[in-house]
Amino acid sequence: MTTSARGQKSGRQAASRGARKPAGRVSRSAGRRPAAAKAVTPPKILSGAGRVLGGAKGLVADSSKLRVPIIVAVVILVVLVTLYSPAKDLYCAMREQSANQLVLDDLNASIDEYQGDIDRLQTEEGIEDEARRRGYVTEGESGVTAVGLPEDDDEEVVEEELPWYLSLGDFVFQYHEEE
Repeated sequence: MTTSARGQKSGRQAASRGARKPAGRVSRSAGRRPAAAKAVTPPKILSGAGRVLGGAKGLVADSSKLRVPIIVAVVILVVLVTLYSPAKDLYCAMREQSANQLVLDDLNASIDEYQGDIDRLQTEEGIEDEARRRGYVTEGESGVTAVGLPEDDDEEVVEEELPWYLSLGDFVFQYHEEE
């Protein structure tokens, strides 16, 4: 091919290009559609239901951040609800056992006191002391009755206040002492 033939070919190619595209413009996106301009839409005025749904979407987005703490809280709540009844039964049993132990200790103390009285009354001196206490006198003695002396008061029952942890346990487990 000669230079003139080459020149004719390149001239034809240039002429055919000029017919397709206007001169002086270079397009980079040959064969592509031009990008559409983004349409600007006015903000929507949300109705009451739309606001609630929009708020719910926000809560769902926020809840993904709180998913693990919520799961942990739910698991802890389920465990507490499940264990409440056995814990209540255990607490009530411990309180009743404590009350029964106090009654047993009082009964053992009174048994010891009665046994001491029995042992004392089995002696000659113990019998004489009990007879005098009841107003008996031996021959040659005269009995005297004192008036106006205070009588022996039985021990008054003083209810002790419970420690704070027992009061809290009684409240939580709804424990009431049976009388």
